[in-house]
Amino acid sequence: MTGRDWWDDLYGPDEQHPADDQPAGEQRRWLTVRRTPAPEPEVEQHPGVHVTIRPTTPAQQPSPRKARIRWWVLRRGTAGLAGYYLTGLGPLTQSLLTDAGPGAIGCGLFLWAGAWRIGTLALRLVPRDASPEVHDGADWAAHIPSATILIALAFHTPGAIQ
Repeated sequence: MTGRDWWDDLYGPDEQHPADDQPAGEQRRWLTVRRTPAPEPEVEQHPGVHVTIRPTTPAQQPSPRKARIRWWVLRRGTAGLAGYYLTGLGPLTQSLLTDAGPGAIGCGLFLWAGAWRIGTLALRLVPRDASPEVHDGADWAAHIPSATILIALAFHTPGAIQ
């Protein structure tokens, strides 16, 4: 073989002309291999393992709105699951929704609105000068019943649990 084959095109020395000098009908190669001399080290290297840390682009943070939604879902979801499995409010709500028959959705929403209002009023008992952690904990605990009712209502929908 006198001509270059595909292996030479991929791994052989780069004999391609610069883009300005390419003939009009010739396609540009998708891969070019250039051999450059190794740069001289600026510092004296000692034997051993050398680690080079290059900064990466920072992870994209969610928007403030998405962060608030995630935080709300996390707080209400854990409160609802704790109420459903630890307090016994979940099975009680399920039996009320079953007894309500076709009006279960309206009954569940009425129970949720009442529990949410009572939880909101209970938060007024927390002193204003309490730490943010105390306010977050009180908010979580006060909304256990309303979040539990929402989870029970979600479980009660047809086809939710098979």
